[in-house]
Amino acid sequence: MKYTLIRIADAADWQVYHAIRRSSLWEERGLDGYDDARPQERFAHHHALLLKLNEKGIGTTRLDDLRDGTGIVRLVAITASLRRQGHGRVLDTMVEDYARGIGLSGLFVSAASDAERFYTATGWTRVTTQAPELLGDADGCVRMTKSIVP
Repeated sequence: MKYTLIRIADAADWQVYHAIRRSSLWEERGLDGYDDARPQERFAHHHALLLKLNEKGIGTTRLDDLRDGTGIVRLVAITASLRRQGHGRVLDTMVEDYARGIGLSGLFVSAASDAERFYTATGWTRVTTQAPELLGDADGCVRMTKSIVP
């Protein structure tokens, strides 16, 4: 198995990225109105990332560089048929490596409450200090943070 994490640049990868997010984070939760044209996806300091397994897209997230040494991990998703097989842990590790590579020393995430155990198991802790305002305060979510060792 060969994993790669890419910053999305071409149209085909954008389609896979949005398809995974739409299915996993909207449709499976009974939501509609997913907008694949949101300008935030293409801001220069927002890194739309696609996890590939053997060249096939299987997971997504967006890493927003807050330009203060920290970043926010947003909308993490793994294709439904591949969940609970360790791919989320791989994505978490690769995002951490990616963040380190762009000079970040800490990450934040607003995790769905049912994902808190996953995040805790991968080194995240509940936020006990001031979190970035951009993290938001969504209902049913847990604010978490992770330090990145250089």
